Amino acid sequence: MLTIRQMIIFAAVVRHGSFRACAEQAGLTQVVVSAHIRELESRLGVSLFERRPGHAAALTTKGQHAFERISAILADLNDLQRELTGEQTRRTLNLTTYGFIMLKLQDRIDAFEDARPQIELHIRLDPPDNRTLAMQVHRGEVDLACFYTMDQDEVPGSVHVGHEQLAIYVGPDHPLANAKGVTGAELGGHPAIMLRHENPQRRLTDLALDRIGAVPGKIILETDALALMLNNVRRNRAWICLFQDSVDDMIPGLVRVDLATPLPPVEIRLLSRPSARHDPNLIALRDSFCG
Repeated sequence: MLTIRQMIIFAAVVRHGSFRACAEQAGLTQVVVSAHIRELESRLGVSLFERRPGHAAALTTKGQHAFERISAILADLNDLQRELTGEQTRRTLNLTTYGFIMLKLQDRIDAFEDARPQIELHIRLDPPDNRTLAMQVHRGEVDLACFYTMDQDEVPGSVHVGHEQLAIYVGPDHPLANAKGVTGAELGGHPAIMLRHENPQRRLTDLALDRIGAVPGKIILETDALALMLNNVRRNRAWICLFQDSVDDMIPGLVRVDLATPLPPVEIRLLSRPSARHDPNLIALRDSFCG
């Protein structure tokens, strides 16, 4: 039969990247780690790792599926133990979100921490793409994720908590600054500044622009450095797509372009660990986001 120890060692091998690293961290020999993995594979009837001489062990497709399910099982077991024994010491909850969302919700987060001093929040402000983030939540690596999406069905199980409006901005002397009813085609005819492709928010702006038929004909700069972006926009060199509240409230000197078709809103959605319904602290944190 499957054992919890086999599952723990399997998950540790994946997270540490190798059998050797897992053995060192767990204080075991590599032979013992390998034996547990072989027994787990025998019980499951599949190979979990691709084993090639001279190469690190890599998960097979079924091994990746097993890792997702086993990680979730182990997270549920930890939750069960905590439910039965109660909160004995300080505990950490892992929250992943975007900096701009945190700015808007900081007061609610502060109130949660004041009300529950035994809870330490570990906040990560550089989320991966939404698919990877959802897997992290289901594996129990992240307790609560608050993220942007253009598709309410992109992450099953997530709930709507708000939205943000995107808008196009230019410098005061840009040709589009005083134009009315600018179409997507007209916008695409002017140079643009975009976020780097590696930034998850780039996908949002690309999708939003595509929906109004605005394909930038020329991108003069791709960067995540806000100061560099704004310097070029204020010099009327290009337009930029930003969250409306962030500019209107905090960044003076830019002009919002009057579009014939407004950009679609970006949803803010929340995803919590599946076992959150049994965790009063996680429920309280989730409720603080929902307002």
